Amino acid sequence: MGLPLALSFAESGYKVNGIDIDKNKIKNLNNQTSYISDVKNNYLKNTILEKKMAFNTNYNSISESDVIIICVPTPLNKTKDPDISYIVAVVEEIAKYSIKEKLVCLESTVYPGATEEIVLPKLSTNPKLTIGKDFNLIFSPERIDPGQTKWNLENTPKVIGGITSECTELGSILYQAISKKIIKVSSSRAAEMTKLLENTFRATNIGLINEMAIICEKLEIDIWEIIEAAKTKPYGFMPFYPGPGLGGHCIPVDPRYLDWKLQTLNSESKYIKLSEEINFSMPDYVLSRIKNIKEKNKLKNNPLIVFGVSYKPNVSDIRESPAIDLLKLFYEENIDFIYNDPYVKKLNIDGRIYHSEPLSEKLLQESDLGIITTDHSNYNWKDITNNLSYIFDTRNALRNTKAKKSKIYKLSLIHI
Repeated sequence: MGLPLALSFAESGYKVNGIDIDKNKIKNLNNQTSYISDVKNNYLKNTILEKKMAFNTNYNSISESDVIIICVPTPLNKTKDPDISYIVAVVEEIAKYSIKEKLVCLESTVYPGATEEIVLPKLSTNPKLTIGKDFNLIFSPERIDPGQTKWNLENTPKVIGGITSECTELGSILYQAISKKIIKVSSSRAAEMTKLLENTFRATNIGLINEMAIICEKLEIDIWEIIEAAKTKPYGFMPFYPGPGLGGHCIPVDPRYLDWKLQTLNSESKYIKLSEEINFSMPDYVLSRIKNIKEKNKLKNNPLIVFGVSYKPNVSDIRESPAIDLLKLFYEENIDFIYNDPYVKKLNIDGRIYHSEPLSEKLLQESDLGIITTDHSNYNWKDITNNLSYIFDTRNALRNTKAKKSKIYKLSLIHI
């Protein structure tokens, strides 16, 4: 999320210094090579050549900067608890420099209260500096959707909540340079909770629709037909779509931050836990369906073909991808497989290296079954269905494809 944000500020007239401890990433950026698909190399090149941006692995540029924006990852640790160690590390580095008359913005997802409880104390080492007067601190959640073409930083409203009202006002002035609409909230806690509500809303509703897909399969009803019919209601319904699980760097993770915070208050969210249970069980459900398809059609043990391993279409991001969880299950069950993904050429799963196999008529015809886990737009489904005998479509990717050869199984329908 940091690179698109940096480019937006550079385009609006700011001089931007990008800092990252990943030396290879900085080397590539200085060589005008983008590491994310949403930022094209020529766009990056022009911005660098115009001297609007510079990239470094050290923090020296902090001393000459008026604004510091933190965009580091906030994953979960091995016990599925919030890991804010990246934020702590960055803030400790920032605190080595004078923050007088500076604005510090945190965009990384955190639990409610983290900006005030974790970041502020580490920045308040000089008792002579007063928050809201001598320096400012805000939380403004990132709302970047990778691969999204309709909504971007400019037309997506920007939520801002400061430690003080003065912080909020200064943060609003900053982000007006790149966003058409600013949404001011009462505090950094309110801004933090806004982000968690957004993604918990999505996670829980995806959990609901995933369970509905399982129910529809038992009832021999097509969940996709039901969703299309239901969304014609002009009020009171918002469509969500089932799949092989829940992926991405935000939606599977963010509800855990809220749940963890509740546990510290001797409380819990039963709804979050229930939807999480359903979403994380979907790869197992997909595996059971695959076994059933193989058994019913007496398929041989030829390798399965998995189409797409990124967590969503048209991106290379595999973070929390349910396709990866499915591949792990294949390995545990001794199910032979190959994968193809035009965006992910190589996978390292628990030390095992896999490479994306180029699609060919021979490859398709020699396989027993194909599984669509990510519906990239550049797949030629017509050619695939003309050469593959059986396909399990978990994404409804073949909704507009008339298969000449393939017998298609859907997530909630035995076959079509």
